[in-house]
Amino acid sequence: MSTSYSPIDEPSFTDTAFDAEEMLNGHRSDRHDSTPQPDDAPAASPYDESPYAGNNRQTASATPSRQTTYAPQGNQPGYGSTTGTTVVPEQTAVSRRRPRAGVAKTLQLIRDSRTVMFIGLVFTILAGYMLIVTISYFANIGSDQSAMLNGDFDPTMIRNAGGPAGAWIAHTLLYNWLGIGSFLLIYYLAACGLSMLRVYRPSFWPLTMRCLLTAVALSIICGLVTYEFASPVYWGGRHGHLLNDRLITLTGIWGALGISIIMGGLVIILYLTELKRIYGVASQGIRTYNERQAQRRAERERIREAEEAERLAREAAEEAEAQRRAAVEAETQRQAAIQPAAAVAVAMQPAMTKNAVEGHAENESADRSGNSSGDIIEETDEEIAEIEVTDFEDNGPGSDHLQSAGSREDSLLRPLFAGDDSDITDSYSRDDSNDIESDDETPADSTETASVQNAEEEEADFNTPLFADSDNDSDDETEQHGNSDPSAQTALQAPLAPTTVRPATAEEVLASEPYNPRAELSLFRFPSVDLLRPTKDNGPSVDIQEMEFNKRRLTETLRTFGVEISKIEATIGPTVTLYEIIPAEGVRTRSIRSLGDDLQLQLAAEGVRIIAPIPAKGTIGIEVPNKDPQVVSMRSVLDSEVYRNSKMELPMALGKTISNDIFMADLAKMPHLLVAGATGMGKSVGLNAIITSLLYKKHPSELKFVLIDPKRVELSLYRELERHYLASLPGEDAIITDMSKVVTVLNSLCIEMDNRLSLLEQAGARNIKEYNDKFIARKLNPEKHRFLPYIVLIIDEFADLIIRQGKEIENPVSRLAAVARAAGIHLIIATQRPTVNVITGGIKLNIPGRIAFRVIQGNDSRTILDQLGANQLIGRGDMLFSINGKLERVQCAFIDTPEVSAICENIGSQVGYQSPYELPEYTPEGEGGNISGATLGDRDPLFDECARLVVSTDTASTSSLQRRYSIGYNRAGKIMDQMEAAGIVGPSQGGKPRQVLVDPVTLEHILENR
Repeated sequence: MSTSYSPIDEPSFTDTAFDAEEMLNGHRSDRHDSTPQPDDAPAASPYDESPYAGNNRQTASATPSRQTTYAPQGNQPGYGSTTGTTVVPEQTAVSRRRPRAGVAKTLQLIRDSRTVMFIGLVFTILAGYMLIVTISYFANIGSDQSAMLNGDFDPTMIRNAGGPAGAWIAHTLLYNWLGIGSFLLIYYLAACGLSMLRVYRPSFWPLTMRCLLTAVALSIICGLVTYEFASPVYWGGRHGHLLNDRLITLTGIWGALGISIIMGGLVIILYLTELKRIYGVASQGIRTYNERQAQRRAERERIREAEEAERLAREAAEEAEAQRRAAVEAETQRQAAIQPAAAVAVAMQPAMTKNAVEGHAENESADRSGNSSGDIIEETDEEIAEIEVTDFEDNGPGSDHLQSAGSREDSLLRPLFAGDDSDITDSYSRDDSNDIESDDETPADSTETASVQNAEEEEADFNTPLFADSDNDSDDETEQHGNSDPSAQTALQAPLAPTTVRPATAEEVLASEPYNPRAELSLFRFPSVDLLRPTKDNGPSVDIQEMEFNKRRLTETLRTFGVEISKIEATIGPTVTLYEIIPAEGVRTRSIRSLGDDLQLQLAAEGVRIIAPIPAKGTIGIEVPNKDPQVVSMRSVLDSEVYRNSKMELPMALGKTISNDIFMADLAKMPHLLVAGATGMGKSVGLNAIITSLLYKKHPSELKFVLIDPKRVELSLYRELERHYLASLPGEDAIITDMSKVVTVLNSLCIEMDNRLSLLEQAGARNIKEYNDKFIARKLNPEKHRFLPYIVLIIDEFADLIIRQGKEIENPVSRLAAVARAAGIHLIIATQRPTVNVITGGIKLNIPGRIAFRVIQGNDSRTILDQLGANQLIGRGDMLFSINGKLERVQCAFIDTPEVSAICENIGSQVGYQSPYELPEYTPEGEGGNISGATLGDRDPLFDECARLVVSTDTASTSSLQRRYSIGYNRAGKIMDQMEAAGIVGPSQGGKPRQVLVDPVTLEHILENR
């Protein structure tokens, strides 16, 4: 900025409007008389400067100090002589001016240069402090803003670097005033301070106008831009936000936009000179950069052209070298092709023994003088056959007759016979020359091809008998070697006969192929989605008018209770719409969490659920049921890309979320699931959806179900899957409806779990997936190991089992829930009575997966999910899915009974196993022993009273019954055996008391149903 004259500049510090002599003596030294000057006084020039001239301090001080006199003209009566005399009114006027001397001194002190520099230092330090506290306010906006808005000045709560005062200053500047425009006020204060310190001398009025106008313009523009933004601070301050709010209310958005454009244009005009200068500098920089880039591109182009020329020259040289090498290689191949095919056959055979080489060397040396080159070649073929027979007879069928590539090359380069190499070389050279001169029609390439084919045929004939029958091999060899000597063929076949039967080698080859668990039912076909009802798309379940009405009602209701919100968005689901709100700064979440009933009243909704806050989103969710809910069909879920491309081990397709996404979960990773809800809220449909999603993904060899149905009607549809997917005890019904057999089945599963864990321990696997992978890869002995399918235990009504048999059911279930995950056994427990007596802590501890349909009481929701929420659902498949504390609201997919029947009939009509998957037999302890008289029909008269005593005291001891009822030991022991047969106490543990298995409620049920 320019540095023109400013009232803050140095000349203003030495203003002469105030005189030191006047402040000290009470009158000004340059005051002149109001009367005419005496005659002897020098006449004043009309052009002389007045004694009140501002800067003529020397002239004023040089004039002698005089008192003002009054000299009347003429001889007026009552007046004295013409000599000046002191008048009393003059003293009165001076006395009236004396109180103003203190003000003059104060003004002189303020205008003193030292005072001005001190004030400048204060301004500079204050500006730095304000800058620090505003930056710290942004860094700790959560705590500082909450403290300012709530009036809480607790030092432990305020995190601002400037303390409570700094937080108040920053909050006032940024929140209540101009927002980020307040930084210009801080700059203005710093500029004034530096100007007073004579460090930075800007022009005062232009600086003031620019800073203030730019700060106001920034406040207005930022207030409009961020009007709809969700932010903890007003970027334009409350000034910009409220001004734009009024403008939008009165003139609409276009009026507010026009004001912002006007303010922005005014700021641009103020800084037009600076903008032109910046544009010039930027243009010059861009031009310089472009020129530099053009030079670099030219340099790169030059380098690229040089590299291209060098590459072309190098490629030309390489091509010439390659042509030369190809010519040399062709010549070498032509020379090698002329050699007899017998050399290749010899190279494929094992190395000759020392005796065979020496014998052939002697025969060659004896016959070399009388044979021509052609005779040598013919005798070579016959000798090769003899060498092969000799080699096989010496080495036997167990020898390793397949040589490595290195040994074959050595045998190929080695001379054919152990003799003088020069003679053989001469004979081959003569034979080569004779062939070339006599036969011009046969080219070298055809000779080479024939020799290679002969070599491949001979090598194939040599390898074929490893896994083929001897008769077929003899026929093949006769056909392939029809022109050979029959004696040589017989000699070759004789030693190969024992090698045709190699069972160990065949097993090794079969072991290299992975095991296919689906091979036994290779014709099994998964059911088609056409068996399910087609999806009906009725469009969105909430129209725009309903959504806007709910938004307005939510906003008004929250404002009524003192909760201001800055933003609200809606996500429409199949049955529920999620409204995400962002509360205004300083609003506490607990003030919104408690308004569920009030919002439900205002919206006239069936159930309103508040999520405060939504995890990992920073918003508060309000779930409002739709007036026209949609049905999520099972076909739309199973026919989705998410389900088809799923890589889960046990995928459960449950339905759709509020955002209309397919919701899936892996039962193998949970690893167990608890399903609970009131009667008629969709629990049975949810179980059918889980079973159906597993049937569409897993082969019968990979999955088995153990179904326990105390109600006898819910799971009976799956009886068609008995030979495919069900597991049961030998000779028992696949679907357990007899409650007396449930304990046996559960204990049988415990035995199966122990057996599987032993297999995993032997295989060194941590879970069933690693074990099956090893078995499929043939890394486990099939005589000791087997492929293990997943087992899913489904109990439809767990509360009925607990009421009937109590701890006798709870103990194996707790054991399976704790240990069975690694063995591939997973539990799905369903109940419509979610109480602590049914869903005990031991069961819940090991079942992290929870599905809660609608319940009536909040305590039931806490029992299932460990939190409220299930009591605010709307039913008809609306559920909450919880895994390790993470909650998700899902609309369960609907599958009707005819659809389930069609799927079961489709699977049941296909070829299956001979019987269901057999579980190990379980023999209760004490069965087969001498428990005479312990039948339920022959109870002792004291049985009921003794049973109540044992259960109430939780002590089952024969001696205690003997002492309490004064009966003999035999009778007390008989009563104890009867209670064991009734399932009230456990078996005998030696000298220790027996274990009590039931509670008082279950005992009364047993006594009533005897």
